[in-house]
Amino acid sequence: MLARSYLPHTLYTVAIISLSVHLVNQRKTASEERARVDAQVSILRSISEQLQSGKPQSAEGLERMKRLARSPEQLPFTSLPKESIGWKEAIFGRKASNEPQTGVWDQRDIDKLRKDLTR
Repeated sequence: MLARSYLPHTLYTVAIISLSVHLVNQRKTASEERARVDAQVSILRSISEQLQSGKPQSAEGLERMKRLARSPEQLPFTSLPKESIGWKEAIFGRKASNEPQTGVWDQRDIDKLRKDLTR
């Protein structure tokens, strides 16, 4: 009986907290989007100023600036190899090995550095 009297207040509290978390998330997303667009506009302005000045950077520099100005949706996405994780590993974890393991991103960085050094 006592629990019934608190039920509406509990529902209102959950609803208000849910709305506030949603609004904070929306505000953060909008702020990040605004910052990304401002950065793109800044990069495009610098490219246009360089082209209008008569002495633009090298083609490589302009290409790098154009790549920076692209939105994440336009960038080519390379998928990472997916590891299958079983329930046993999810619950109990993996067994530790004695040899150091490099992550996928670390290995990509190492390969990229090796390519740059061989050029």
